[in-house]
Amino acid sequence: MDRKNWLDASEIELVEHIEKQHRQMTEKFLNAQTLLTVAIEQHNDQFSDILGPLQEFVPEFKTKMEAHFGSEEKVLLPYIRQMDNFNKGKGEKPVFHTGSIKNPISRMEYEHDLTETVMFNKIHSITGDYNLPPDSSDALKTLYDGLKDIEKNLSEHIHLEHNVLFPLAIELELQLMHKK
Repeated sequence: MDRKNWLDASEIELVEHIEKQHRQMTEKFLNAQTLLTVAIEQHNDQFSDILGPLQEFVPEFKTKMEAHFGSEEKVLLPYIRQMDNFNKGKGEKPVFHTGSIKNPISRMEYEHDLTETVMFNKIHSITGDYNLPPDSSDALKTLYDGLKDIEKNLSEHIHLEHNVLFPLAIELELQLMHKK
């Protein structure tokens, strides 16, 4: 991901960047699935103990992450946009259907924790901490590199949301509570 100082970014810049990251991560998952197919074609007999579990795990992980991204894009990010518009005098005061932005943020943080503990641990377990077996093809090496990249990018994404976007959104909501 990039190295912009996101602490200086506006709410809308952050929202747009988060949406861009979602699209990039979806693409990375699709690429990983393609690489997995190639690796299975080349190595399934030799490394079925790794490729079989990966064949189950990668689509499951992709589906869970896409559902998570969808929740953010349907609930959280539109509300942040509405708050930003209201703050700039461009729209009605938003009323959040769950009472506060803290509620979906809590859910997102819970899902992030699951990703970082359960999903990352599972992929480390399956791949032996990304240690390639002897006689691995370039396809398997590229798959492992792709999975490491997914983990790295998701970690950075989670960090950005937890430490910049979520606190900023909560602060904005608190500021706007009494504004007419």
